[in-house]
Amino acid sequence: MNRITLRTFQPLARAAHLAAGGSLVGSWAHVPVPFGAAYRAMVDAMGEAGVSTGGYPPVWAWWGRLRLFDATALFNPEHELSTGYATVEFEAPAQLVVPSDYGVWNDYLDAVFENRVAATGVGVHRTAVPLDAEKPTQVCLPYVRASWVRDIRPLPTSGWDDLDPLQPV
Repeated sequence: MNRITLRTFQPLARAAHLAAGGSLVGSWAHVPVPFGAAYRAMVDAMGEAGVSTGGYPPVWAWWGRLRLFDATALFNPEHELSTGYATVEFEAPAQLVVPSDYGVWNDYLDAVFENRVAATGVGVHRTAVPLDAEKPTQVCLPYVRASWVRDIRPLPTSGWDDLDPLQPV
């Protein structure tokens, strides 16, 4: 089975659940209400790509090199990251990985929020996104199993201004 090395940022409690042998599955309870329709569209887009999430929201991950900058771009260091997050590195079966263009996804979210498009899933993923080791590529998966995990590295909870944003995580 072809496997691909990925990384995801997860709250420490979810990382601990994985480390204890659990699995990571998306939950609609953790999807902010304004993002609900867009996440459902991504679930539909993943289904169209042949990957079923079982109706759950996707687990977001990245292929390629990640830096502290990437964590701070996704989460506010003073709020989310200060509560405790970790980088979870894992090897997933390639057939469960749906590459997504991060820029296209953000443009899509903006269009949904501004009521310029309906949340249909059209254009929210591109399976032809090239995987480039120097440029992180956003991917979606239906779940992450504990047996896939290679490493869990806690992120700093404070002192972000003193850290090198280009430091790998």
